[in-house]
Amino acid sequence: MQQITYKPLKHILVCTNEREQGKDCCSHVKGYEIFRELKDWAKSSGLSSKVWVTRTGCLGFCNNVGATVVIYPDELWFKQVKKEEVQKIKDFILDSINKAL
Repeated sequence: MQQITYKPLKHILVCTNEREQGKDCCSHVKGYEIFRELKDWAKSSGLSSKVWVTRTGCLGFCNNVGATVVIYPDELWFKQVKKEEVQKIKDFILDSINKAL
């Protein structure tokens, strides 16, 4: 085992958990699409070494409105994130990275 010493400025976790039809979960409310949009944005913006985007299993806030998104090291947890709100997350990330540099 080898420890990784590099740490990104931001690590975004996006729930993409799947459950059987009829049960609330992030995959039924575009969790994967939100993950993909954030991941693609980080890559296309040249931020992939500074902003890591990881899809996760259940983060414990299942609902029928939107996905759960977590931003570290800020320890910010958002539930019921809709696809049309992803730009707010991008704006927050860019703003906080610019302040850190």
